[in-house]
Amino acid sequence: MTINDYQTLAMRTLNPALSKKDVLINGVMGLCGEAGEAIDIVKKHLAQGHDLDREALIKELGDVAWYLAETAYALDVPLEDVLQKNIDKLKARYPKGFEMEKSLHRCEDMRIDRAKPEDADAVFALYHSLIDTPYSTWSEDYPSQELVLEDVQCGKTLVMRDPSGRIVAAIALLPGEEEAEFDGKAPWYEDVAKWAVPSRLGVAADQQGKGIAKRMLMAAMDAAREEGCDAVRFLVAKSNPIPQRAYASLCFDVCGECELWGERWLCYQKRL
Repeated sequence: MTINDYQTLAMRTLNPALSKKDVLINGVMGLCGEAGEAIDIVKKHLAQGHDLDREALIKELGDVAWYLAETAYALDVPLEDVLQKNIDKLKARYPKGFEMEKSLHRCEDMRIDRAKPEDADAVFALYHSLIDTPYSTWSEDYPSQELVLEDVQCGKTLVMRDPSGRIVAAIALLPGEEEAEFDGKAPWYEDVAKWAVPSRLGVAADQQGKGIAKRMLMAAMDAAREEGCDAVRFLVAKSNPIPQRAYASLCFDVCGECELWGERWLCYQKRL
């Protein structure tokens, strides 16, 4: 029996009188209730001296599975997709298996929002701290404080803040029409009317290797989509393998190479 077969068979016992909204409510309430039943069995074992009733616990787990299937059904999603998304999240969080450090400092605890004018100094300090780090193409002159301030004041910069409010990552989303250096550098999608450039992506040195760069890029693409863009285009230094690995996992198209600012660059694009 496959996961989706289970969902189909389980939903044969769903009350047909319930609306989709009622099915959703019943599903999430049932998850809470059956989890409570499972907790009660373990509580009696640990706190009241009962033998662990394995059969009863297995049955409660089955009831949890039923309500999980119902909730997925209410959302019109196959149960297998729910479980696959969980596996994908775990792989992203712990690519090499469980690690205590990554558990204590999860990027899910971070929040992403638009930088405020008062954040400009912190964003510049973040960028400045990454000069001379491995594979960095930045210098004392770029990105300049004036450029960072302009990005922030124009609402172009997204930042990630840790629970204390510290800015641990930043990315600028630039309008494509302002990026003339992209013209003729690669065979870009010809049917794209409006595009944006995720640029100046920086992650604090002590937060690297946690999937934050990928999450920031995804946030930038979401923002570009909300602004009516059809695609994103950006350049990655050919000598920098770290972002290349992150971008490969997001299925970007590498459509060419170009020479700019004394560096060789890979030309990336993706439809939104």
